Amino acid sequence: MSTVIRTCPGCKTVILSDTDQCPECGHVFYQRRSSDGAAMSTTDELKSAAIHEACPHCGEMVRAGLVRCWSCNGFMRADIAARYKDLTNNPQKIIYSTIPLEQRTDYLPARNDAAGGKQNNVEADEFTLSDDFNLSSVLDSAPSVSTAPAAPAPPPADGPDKPQQTTPGGTAPKTAGSTAPTGETATEKAESEKSDAAKTAKSEFLESRKKAAASDDDLLSIAMEEQREARKRRGERLAERQKKQMLVPCTCGTWLRVNDDMAGKTVRCRQCKQPIVIPEIKKKATDKKDEKAAPTLDVTWINDVWFHVLAPTSVVLKPGSLVGKHTEADLGLTATGLHIVAFTGGDKKKKSLLSFGSSDKKGDRQAHRQQVRDQVAATGQISNLPNCDLKVISADDMRDLRLVQPVVRVHESMFAGVPVFGEGRIAVYLPLIPEDGQQAFCSFPLTAWRSFSSKLKQLFSVELPGADNGIPETEKSDTLSCFVNQTKVESIRNLVYYQQDPAFELELSGFRCKACGVAISEEGRKKNKLGGANGKGIAKAKCPKCSGKMGEEPLYKIKKVAASDSSTES
Repeated sequence: MSTVIRTCPGCKTVILSDTDQCPECGHVFYQRRSSDGAAMSTTDELKSAAIHEACPHCGEMVRAGLVRCWSCNGFMRADIAARYKDLTNNPQKIIYSTIPLEQRTDYLPARNDAAGGKQNNVEADEFTLSDDFNLSSVLDSAPSVSTAPAAPAPPPADGPDKPQQTTPGGTAPKTAGSTAPTGETATEKAESEKSDAAKTAKSEFLESRKKAAASDDDLLSIAMEEQREARKRRGERLAERQKKQMLVPCTCGTWLRVNDDMAGKTVRCRQCKQPIVIPEIKKKATDKKDEKAAPTLDVTWINDVWFHVLAPTSVVLKPGSLVGKHTEADLGLTATGLHIVAFTGGDKKKKSLLSFGSSDKKGDRQAHRQQVRDQVAATGQISNLPNCDLKVISADDMRDLRLVQPVVRVHESMFAGVPVFGEGRIAVYLPLIPEDGQQAFCSFPLTAWRSFSSKLKQLFSVELPGADNGIPETEKSDTLSCFVNQTKVESIRNLVYYQQDPAFELELSGFRCKACGVAISEEGRKKNKLGGANGKGIAKAKCPKCSGKMGEEPLYKIKKVAASDSSTES
């Protein structure tokens, strides 16, 4: 019985020849009729048949019609496994023959069935493979058949009857059933076995050379490392020896290199042979003083903070009522606490920290600030600062800090929700105890507040509820559409915080109508000349949508942010 394996024309799956339908794509090769003559007429009836079967080796479910199991790689049918084992264990033998000299031509005739259609009693059509079938993967998984090496045969004698590897017209003859002498055939077989033994010896030799090369590489690397180490030690010894040598001049102009331990001895010049007395050089002994490195202090400075000291009962609940009542100061945050450095003038009568206003000019203030920074860096501590009033809040008292502006819940606000420290500023209560029952506060712009709150959380694990009370943590904008030319109008949120912060540069992007809320870009306003050429009359201009007064509600976008934050230094 011949077993034929073919491929499905639809999906190229390897299947047996007696499979009616491809188990992968469902392609029907032909429909078999049952014994009673009823044919399966529909595809649904074909699919109703079992398309999986259990593997006889591992029990996994395999699609019907497959040659091998996908799990254990075993054959699904015993006859195919037996046939495959027979082919691998009994390969077809090769018979070498020679052509007599008088019968040699430029070509060999094609082999026909009468000349040698059968070899080793194996029919040619007994096992047929399709062109698409790849047997290399099957042979790789098959057990290897070991063959004992044959004894080397004596080399064949040279002569006209010597077997030739190729004919004058083409490839070597492979005709089966030739009537060559037995001695000639044995010689060819011996040469073939000798060639196989030579190939095996060559492969073993190459493998041993690879292992030897790997070991040689390891030894070479070790030797090179030792050579580098020896060269390094030799250079160190040479450098140490040169340190102990000195140059002595001769009257002939030659310089002699001698060791320092030869002082007082007499040597001869190599050039003029004159004696030279080596002088004794006295080295000045220098005592090395152990200079202690200046202590370093990790401090973060926040510049230009407003420091307020006031009595809560004297505060006027009016927006910005405490703007002019402050002292400019710098905050130094260290692991030990918060240091408030308030600058005063250079007069003999030092101004009190509780006094308001500052008499220093801007240039003098910057020079004074740099002097304080240099002293802190040199001494490693914040104390005894020139022309400064210093207040310190310890690390244990940092948890008493409170946010007093802005406060969303008005009933919890100390100032009834009124921005007395100025619109767009953030104020914090400081746990200091000034005189006469007064209280201390600090107010910041947005950039300084972000640095201050970040350091509080990092150093003291204190987090003030800034985001919960409307302080923007990041820049967020709204994108509106212009009613006039349908362009995009960008509007920064919480505009007042950015207007009061010098670190941000804003740009006018448009206006919003207070009556209907429509947005008009600056280009659209200029095109329609709303509020005049420069827009000063925009508050009384008519809205192009509702014809009401526009009102004064400008829209801004951030044009530039300071590259280096001058209000914060580390």
